[in-house]
Amino acid sequence: MYQLLEEERKKLEEEKRQHTETKRLLEMLQHENSDLKAQLAKGEKRPIPTHTRRAVRKCYKDIKERENIELDLHVSVDHPSNKAILDRAVRGAVNSKYRPTEADATQAARDMFVNLRDDNARVINGKKTGHLKSVRRRNRMVQKQNTRKAAFNSEHCKLSMEDRKMASIMFSKQMEYISSEEDENVTQDTESGKRTMRNVRILPYENNDFKRIKLSLDETHRNDLTPEWRRDQLIVLVKDPSVCQISERQVPSNAPHWVVNI
Repeated sequence: MYQLLEEERKKLEEEKRQHTETKRLLEMLQHENSDLKAQLAKGEKRPIPTHTRRAVRKCYKDIKERENIELDLHVSVDHPSNKAILDRAVRGAVNSKYRPTEADATQAARDMFVNLRDDNARVINGKKTGHLKSVRRRNRMVQKQNTRKAAFNSEHCKLSMEDRKMASIMFSKQMEYISSEEDENVTQDTESGKRTMRNVRILPYENNDFKRIKLSLDETHRNDLTPEWRRDQLIVLVKDPSVCQISERQVPSNAPHWVVNI
């Protein structure tokens, strides 16, 4: 009986410790995120090239695997032990084939630490899977917006002047007019490559003209791809209402009449 009580006490103490640690991590997150928002408001944070971020991550990975040391996500990014590792990752990135500036590599290293720490907090809270799903969905929306913008500017774009005016609203920063896609992919091997099918979340307010314009831009983008790229990016978007979910997004405020299905 005493042994059972002792085990229960230890279990409660461990849960309390984990709860305290989670609370501390979240408080640290909120504090540093508020600092980041302040920097963004002042325009102090600039976009960092993707190759710079990759170079920094690779250097950190090499240090971690070679010397069996890693960042301590339970203390600040400016803690001496973390700073020493990040400084080495920055130096390695600056001397890599990409030759990023030290300022960009330093910002990429700090961002990497914040991302790792955020992921660690999400693991503790059991929210990492949902976060990754949300990020992937968001990234696909950004990619879809970018490819349509490239098609819009392509010499092969078939849209009339009136259609181009209607399409231009898709390229706002909010991406309110870009549909998302389900995270679950069904991939099939075909003679022309791997075919990935994704179910589009249908925007209920779109009218047929706006849908037609999107289809035209998507077709222009596919035709502009090289045969190799077409084979590697064989993605079929399913838009059948009997299969796909209807998006819960409402009509964007001040949406023009040429978008809305009245």
